[in-house]
Amino acid sequence: MANGFLYIVSAVFGWIYFLLWSLSFYPQALLNFRRRSTTGTTVDFSFLNVLGFSSYFASNLALYYSAGVRRQYAARNNGLTPTVQFNDVVFALHGLVLSLITVSQYLVGTSLWRFPVRNPASRPSRFAVGLTAGSLVGVSITYLIVGVARGRHAVDPAADWCDLDVVYALGYVKLVVTLVKYAPQLRANIRNQSTEGWSIWQILLDLTGGVLSIAQQGIDSWLQHDWSGITSNPVKFGLGQISIFFDVLFILQHYVIYRKKSGNGRHGDETERLLPPGEERRLD
Repeated sequence: MANGFLYIVSAVFGWIYFLLWSLSFYPQALLNFRRRSTTGTTVDFSFLNVLGFSSYFASNLALYYSAGVRRQYAARNNGLTPTVQFNDVVFALHGLVLSLITVSQYLVGTSLWRFPVRNPASRPSRFAVGLTAGSLVGVSITYLIVGVARGRHAVDPAADWCDLDVVYALGYVKLVVTLVKYAPQLRANIRNQSTEGWSIWQILLDLTGGVLSIAQQGIDSWLQHDWSGITSNPVKFGLGQISIFFDVLFILQHYVIYRKKSGNGRHGDETERLLPPGEERRLD
């Protein structure tokens, strides 16, 4: 009876955090569109999101649908199945699509979106481009190692390199992206002494979703009586922890450190005041 209730709670938490995290992609894109500008924000966050969610979608897709990858996972984890659920796959795909839409507001904002002024910070920094290139190289090397191992002898997933390692490599790309993607915007807020242009709603939604994501994974591991659901899937667990940490920093910036209101009483991220274009420097 108790286990049945926990299964329901896990499913509910999964879909709620899927909904909240999915909704968190909209406030920034809508705010940019309403202001007809991306000033006050940097392209790196959205640019790295495209890389991260491309990798995350591919890894979740394999862990959920690939029979071979699921057998390899079971061979390494006492016969257990991956804790990735269907809502994780849908969330990753949705995140990728919305990230592409948002990044287009920076890269082709004046031509596609008809924004009147081009944000000088609308080109990805060298750091973001370098991370993208390095991630592609890392995943490619892992794929080659797996191919060599498969060509030499029959693969034992419990001891040899296999397709599951490529999936893990993709997942770690997402983890690394999540670890660093917030830093450029945090730095921009510090430089501008303001959070104008950066939507706090995406942060509040992201924070709540992160808490529920961790809770769902804990419930799933409890039901399996094995915490390898967390230790063997550090990407999902790490995403929630990292997101919460950075969300708290943004909340402190918005509501405490740079708490400013315009004449109509609205918070800075919802105002129409823009920094002069010349004050926007790229975060290389």
